[in-house]
Amino acid sequence: MFDFPWLRQGPGDGRKKLLSEDRPWHERYRPALGWPLVIAVGFWAIASLIIATGNEPLPYNVGDELTRPVYSRVAFERVSEFQTEQARRLARQEVPNHFRFNRDVVERMKGEIRDIHAAAKAAESIEQFRADHGERWDIDATTFQALKENAQDSEKLSRDLANLEKTLKEQPLVEKFDVGRKLDSTAGHAMLETAPGQYQPVPKEQLDYATNSDHVTNMSNVAVRNIFPSGIQSIVATVIRKAIVPEKDRFEPLYIYDAEYTRERIAEADKIPPVMDPFKVGDIIATAGVIGEETFAKLRAEHDEYLAQRQTNPVLVNEWRKRRFGLMGIIALTTIGLGIFTARSQPRIAQKTLRALGIAALLAGMLAIDRFVLLNVGKSPMWSVTTITLTAAILTITYSQIFALGTVSALALLTVLTLDAPYGLMILLLTVATVTVLMLSEIRTRMHMLRVGIVAGTAAWLAAAFTAFADGGPVLSDAFLAALAALIGVCIVFVLLPVIERAFRVSTSLTLLEWADTSKPLLRELIEKAPGTWQHSHLLGSMAETAAQAIGANGLLVRVGAYYHDVGKTCKPAYFVENQDANISAHRGLAPSMSLLVILSHVKDGLALAREHGVPPILHQFIAEHHGTTVVRYFHHMASEEAKASGLKMREVSDTDFRYPGPRPRTRESAILMLCDGVEGAVRSLPEPTPGRIETVVHDILMARLMDGQFDECDITLRELALVERSLVKSLRAIHHGRIAYPKDSTESSRAKVKSA
Repeated sequence: MFDFPWLRQGPGDGRKKLLSEDRPWHERYRPALGWPLVIAVGFWAIASLIIATGNEPLPYNVGDELTRPVYSRVAFERVSEFQTEQARRLARQEVPNHFRFNRDVVERMKGEIRDIHAAAKAAESIEQFRADHGERWDIDATTFQALKENAQDSEKLSRDLANLEKTLKEQPLVEKFDVGRKLDSTAGHAMLETAPGQYQPVPKEQLDYATNSDHVTNMSNVAVRNIFPSGIQSIVATVIRKAIVPEKDRFEPLYIYDAEYTRERIAEADKIPPVMDPFKVGDIIATAGVIGEETFAKLRAEHDEYLAQRQTNPVLVNEWRKRRFGLMGIIALTTIGLGIFTARSQPRIAQKTLRALGIAALLAGMLAIDRFVLLNVGKSPMWSVTTITLTAAILTITYSQIFALGTVSALALLTVLTLDAPYGLMILLLTVATVTVLMLSEIRTRMHMLRVGIVAGTAAWLAAAFTAFADGGPVLSDAFLAALAALIGVCIVFVLLPVIERAFRVSTSLTLLEWADTSKPLLRELIEKAPGTWQHSHLLGSMAETAAQAIGANGLLVRVGAYYHDVGKTCKPAYFVENQDANISAHRGLAPSMSLLVILSHVKDGLALAREHGVPPILHQFIAEHHGTTVVRYFHHMASEEAKASGLKMREVSDTDFRYPGPRPRTRESAILMLCDGVEGAVRSLPEPTPGRIETVVHDILMARLMDGQFDECDITLRELALVERSLVKSLRAIHHGRIAYPKDSTESSRAKVKSA
């Protein structure tokens, strides 16, 4: 599960370390001067701005457990949120419900009454009325005659309808009084609209409800009494009832609950003056125990007042300046230590300004997120585990485990200073960072990332629980938040992994496995256009991976690099022997110099194709370096033979003109691929590849590359070359092992005789 690659130090690493320590200090640390120094100073300034300036965060949260009382540092007066809310709650409850008059339903009633009078007046007889309107109005002959007589006087009918509306306004028929209310009113009355914007109180016990059929019936009978003739009172009351209850589950009361107007009155109740709670210097504002909402409000008010008075109070200002000076000194020491550690463990960061700027921006960005985002949104320092996990994973993926551990340790210290948190948070952050770094030595599967998240979350849970026990904090909540924050950090890394790889120009094992898929367009093109080259590349991949694993190099990287190292041959596949048919060479008739150009071009073409198809930059080295600056000996020999055959007394043809442009291998992986490429072709050309011949060819080619200086720019050692040689011999023996001749059966022999006859 855990890997410690820095403990596997080879002889070459120790030799380089001794040589670097023998140099004068000003030469050893010269790369750290210039722009890297400017970046370090800038990081110190930004980190100081984030940590040592601005207002201090409140070091308490709801649910935290105090082990001792907290005393007020300044005199202040605060609004008692609890008492103020209680007073406003009572005021809101005393606001009565307001109801507005339902003019629409009254107008429909009046229209229906006019319609029935008009229909009765127009009908000659009760039979004709029933034939025309029987389904709408069910009346008898007496009611019909009364309607017909009452309809003769239109002015009287209008007066009756006006009196009806006036009478209906006096009937307190409402819908349920608490409709749309979150809190029932405790007022003993309701407010009914008498005119637009004007309301009068009505005791609750006098209210009638449209949902009560008895209330509706009584109201309709009362409304028509003393207004309409006795003969038509029944039909008018029926019209009123049907208007109020048009359907079984639908009601149209005379007064509708006015939610908007009631809310306005409730909002006015919230404007009552707040209840103040005064404190003096030294007063206890929080006792030992769990911090509740009211206690947290007191702590917040005292802290805000302290920050305000610190701007003008000389004593508080001096204390603040001393504290800030100390913090800036700690940040400076941390920055110096981080800079020296980076220069020693990752010299390439100090040598490349953009890399140093990227690391500084990453760390400063995480500090800014902790202070301005996570602490304000999450309200808990446990969320800083997310940024620590994220940073640890990014640095492990892009650089190395030891560099990630050292850098994240410095970031953990700065995070604790940023959040003004207790020492327990430092232990938690270092625990999660260590687990994350050690488990992310290699990313080959998505399941591995899931395991990293689970283990990191478990470690965060345990560390947070133990520190909470030690500090007396809330164990369950802190442990849960820490575990969740660690899991979120790993998930963010997994989601942003392609962005991280592109930004830092690295490729994880997961990406390399994706590019090893033969469905990639570039590999498909290689397989289709140059099948012999693909078989050669695939064979080299297996050999190189085994050899790389023998010396602790990246086997997956060299295997995938082998797949792509000869992709340039797809441009002119017929000019390479592994793709030629029937031993017909495409170089016949070409001058050696022209053939040389064709052979050399496959490197340049391969790099162009790799860039065109978006092949990760880390694989480009295998295309450019797999031949190094070696000599194309076949065409050099041909050119030398042609020069001799010409009869001219020329000087010997120089091999300089027949070398690959390079560069020479700069990593152990590309050096291994160079050896595999050379020995595989040489052994394949042997007429009888016996184990002894294979061993001799491999050794000769390795020594030729070594004496030619092809390994001068990479850190491979002689011991590692010996291990690589042993691995290649073993692989080639397995590939070119001998086979027994199988005897033919009688059927095959007879078939052969028949065919020959």
